[in-house]
Amino acid sequence: MLRSPSGRRFLSSQYWLLWVVYATELGYDYAGDEYWVSFEEKTPTWEYHDRAKIKVWFRKFTNTYGGVFPSGPWADHFSIIAWPITHAVLPLYLQRQFAKLLYDLRFRLASPSALATESVGRLLSVHASHTSTRFKAFLEQEDLTGQIVAALLGGNSTEVELIHPPTLQRITADLERVRNTREWLKETRQVVSDRFKGIGRGAGGPAKRTPSSDPTGRRHLDTSHLAIRPNLLLRYAGTNRWSAFLEVKSFRPVATLSAEIHKFLDRTRCRLNGADDFKPTGWLLSGNRKGTLRSWPDSASPLVRFEQSHPVMDHLLESEFRLHPGPTWLFRIGADGLARHVAGRIVRPDFDYVVVTTLPPMSYEGLTSCSLDCTSVDAYRLAMPSFVSTEMTDRLKTMHLHVARTIRVWPAGLPGRGWDGEGSSEWLTTESPCFGIAPDHSVESLSFCLDDEPENVILRGTESTLFVRLPPLPPGKHTLTVKARRSSDLESIVPTPPAEGFIRLAVREPEPWIPGVTSHSALVVRVDPDHADLDALWRNEASISVNGPEGFDATFFATLHAADGREILSEQQVGTFSLPVTPHAWHSTFGRFVDNDPRPTQYLEAVTCTLTIRADKLGSWTRRFEHQPLPVRWTIRPRRGNVVVRLVDDSGLDETDPDVSLYSMERPFQQVQPSTLATARSDYHVEPPGGLFVVEHGQHLDAVLVSVPVGSLRKLDVEPSFPGLERSARRLAGYLRLLKLWHDARLFGFLAALRHRKVVGNAIDALRNVLCGDRWAKAENHFRTHPESQASLDSLAALVDKSTSFGNVLRRRLLRSESTIPEPFTWFVNEAARNSICQDRDLSEFALRFATKPLLIVNRHDLEQQIAKLIDNPAILRAARLLTLLTSSASKEAYNLATPNRYST
Repeated sequence: MLRSPSGRRFLSSQYWLLWVVYATELGYDYAGDEYWVSFEEKTPTWEYHDRAKIKVWFRKFTNTYGGVFPSGPWADHFSIIAWPITHAVLPLYLQRQFAKLLYDLRFRLASPSALATESVGRLLSVHASHTSTRFKAFLEQEDLTGQIVAALLGGNSTEVELIHPPTLQRITADLERVRNTREWLKETRQVVSDRFKGIGRGAGGPAKRTPSSDPTGRRHLDTSHLAIRPNLLLRYAGTNRWSAFLEVKSFRPVATLSAEIHKFLDRTRCRLNGADDFKPTGWLLSGNRKGTLRSWPDSASPLVRFEQSHPVMDHLLESEFRLHPGPTWLFRIGADGLARHVAGRIVRPDFDYVVVTTLPPMSYEGLTSCSLDCTSVDAYRLAMPSFVSTEMTDRLKTMHLHVARTIRVWPAGLPGRGWDGEGSSEWLTTESPCFGIAPDHSVESLSFCLDDEPENVILRGTESTLFVRLPPLPPGKHTLTVKARRSSDLESIVPTPPAEGFIRLAVREPEPWIPGVTSHSALVVRVDPDHADLDALWRNEASISVNGPEGFDATFFATLHAADGREILSEQQVGTFSLPVTPHAWHSTFGRFVDNDPRPTQYLEAVTCTLTIRADKLGSWTRRFEHQPLPVRWTIRPRRGNVVVRLVDDSGLDETDPDVSLYSMERPFQQVQPSTLATARSDYHVEPPGGLFVVEHGQHLDAVLVSVPVGSLRKLDVEPSFPGLERSARRLAGYLRLLKLWHDARLFGFLAALRHRKVVGNAIDALRNVLCGDRWAKAENHFRTHPESQASLDSLAALVDKSTSFGNVLRRRLLRSESTIPEPFTWFVNEAARNSICQDRDLSEFALRFATKPLLIVNRHDLEQQIAKLIDNPAILRAARLLTLLTSSASKEAYNLATPNRYST
């Protein structure tokens, strides 16, 4: 009826419920690409401006029948289509990922209180790493996803049902049609059912922890149950040398505390105490991580620091991530070649240790010096004998070490993970921890106490080994206290208090196993930023590095898929690298790969790219990069030999019109007669050679450079020109902001990358020439073409500033300096002030940034003020350009340094 030729008459509010059902049904079949395009194709009488009615009618449905209000950032950006997609509950294209995520989290979902808490939706969102961006957007609706989980797994029946039973039956039936999803769902239900047998649920569950508060009344989230304390370890590197690294547990349990903390962890970089580099955003959420330390951690600071401050995270780091103060740190060497930190600094006979200390050099029996790849400390290898003499005990005391005695405790049966030999180990919620206890003397009794439970006393009159097994424990931190009382005969001779020890158990849920991925494989791949999408990958803005044994090769392959699963680009070899692979090598090779025609066209049609790395015996690595559609965006399609663009606006901001503009590649700073909004929303044929299409609507912005051939000869290049540039601060700042749009734009079409580089490079030259002057522009161009000419260099240096001859001074001081200046900004600022060329240190630094990477200064709040100062003092900019040219070995390198690289900014 709605699709009939007379369907237009049904658009009245009288049939609003019919349209809600119809839009929801299309949302269930939504493939994650273009909702309104398919909507219009299936509904001939539908018109673009009718979208606003859908949102009004869905609001009415929600208020009348108790529907769901879309929530989360995705719903805020896509404020109209979020309604039908949300009410479709679980669209077909997301069902496989949803079933797989439930399977991966089956043990966490099987805890007694999991399905009764409001945080189950956040639990899914936190653990959905390396899934599609559309699936992550779906999981932002935590209330809805929590209801789906409870319904699929048989949650508490007393909860309010938001999902209509027939809808749930339909989703379940669709899930069970595919073998993999059917098996995943079956296994998840089985685990949940098994863990719930014989225990109470709902109100009879364990008591909930309540947030604490400080004297000001502010509430703090309880983090005491989180078992995420990092491990400091040493790894043997050969030839009596050790390296230090920090093993950091996944912060996913922390992220479940609140959506705000999850957002902070996902978008904030961190740095390890003792490492120089910042880890990419989301690094702590992507599983257990290891980081090498170059200097010994400062005990005055936490072992992990975030780039920005956060009250809850700062409190957690201060309380759980402190390395105990020195001057000595003890590491017990295990059979696997790792030396684990022993916090109590207790040594035992017949064991080997590594002692790290800030004490003066020592020379004792059993103590040999070794090398540690960390600054500010010394390291020694300590071999403990079977019998420890009194003299050795005294010497160990001077090193702040203590000798243990009498009772040995160790994990028996299934060994605990990370056992440090001194009472700390890690277990899973599916395991029953078992410990062996062997006293070396007569013991009258042993008593055990788990956490705050009553003490259990076992009478013993023998020195034989005793085994104690605990039941499976809930996730968190637990303490088993063991007390031993000596026999009465021995006590009458040497009275001593009972021996008491503690076994610390960190219990967590099992981590899902991902094929081809290990916690620390021989092939270590790092993507920065960790959450890079397809657009960032294809624009070569994602840095990829691969570490592994030297002498092996790693080959990269790329595959592109459309929204319907069709393979657009079969597995194509990007390149082969010798390990290790640096980000620079990756950028260089991948840049050539994406520029190869027709890949730019194939990329814009794709929604996913699968990147695979194969390294023979070292294994393989696979990562899928998803296209993240913008609420307001341009779509580009080839059509009958032409290229057409179309504006898609899903922002829901129908009360205002978007700003649409077009700039030609031949006149990059001059706006072409803007297209009407009606034309932009229909297919618009791009005239050769193409241009920059920009749309802005509210906070949403999209820019795409479309490049098409010129004439039948397929002209290879364009000649951008910039006539009439105004030398005013306001206009120059506007040119820079427009240039940033050119630089950041998505690229499409024939030789798009080549033309893009030409436009951006020429535009930067034009802006610098306006400030530096025509004579400088001619001299610099001559120097670029004749870099070995002394005359061209003399001419360039003389034009910097005739009154101070600063150009020649800069040349001489640079020649007397080292070949590479460690702090170029500080060096240049000091030289400019010393020679009275510019006393404004901020302006000197601004000039050097303008001379090297001008697009990095576009977002400065004082951009116009600084440009106005450059207009009054162009000599400081000319000096900065001279420094840039002189620090390059040839004019080509100088030009590359001066021209912003879109892949590095």
